[in-house]
Amino acid sequence: MPGFTPFTSNYSDLSDENGYQFEFRCDVCGSGYRSEFVRSALGTAGNLLSGASSLIGGFFGSAANAADRMRDVTDRGARDDALKKASNEIMHLFTRCPRCSSWVDETCWNAARGLCVNCAPNLASEMEAERSSVELQQMREAMQKETVFSGDTSAKQTVCKTCGKPVGSERFCSNCGSPTGQNHCTQCGAELAAGARFCGNCGAKAG
Repeated sequence: MPGFTPFTSNYSDLSDENGYQFEFRCDVCGSGYRSEFVRSALGTAGNLLSGASSLIGGFFGSAANAADRMRDVTDRGARDDALKKASNEIMHLFTRCPRCSSWVDETCWNAARGLCVNCAPNLASEMEAERSSVELQQMREAMQKETVFSGDTSAKQTVCKTCGKPVGSERFCSNCGSPTGQNHCTQCGAELAAGARFCGNCGAKAG
């Protein structure tokens, strides 16, 4: 924008015909900070005259058009002044990184290192993130090693009826030695459902 260059190029012009407002954003996280809305005197006058012209017409309509033309001519300077004011208003919320020249807000500034978090990440935060990543990977590896029963759960004996200890697919409880009621096919070794007369895996007769 001619006439004035703000402290950062990462900003948006939110101005309209009624006034001026700008949003400046952090170069790292993109968080935005908006300046106070500054009403345009020419915009207000133009709106009043435009409203009058819709009711009366004639002279007021011509005056409104004149105000619009005047605003077009003088708007550039007024916008530059508004941008300068907005820049000065918001600048204290940002810090410029001496290494990469990025303008960042307080959440992306590592005060202990005097650099932005892109150049000097927060070690405590990075450590916790890495710890969570390792724990998640360990959990996934542990679950992949587990054998998940995919058969008929109604015929699956999961605990010993005598002592109540988990038995999985064991034929005898490893805690008390009691039979678990789990039968296996003598041909293929597949587990047989309670009361099955034939193996559902190979078709051999049970027993």
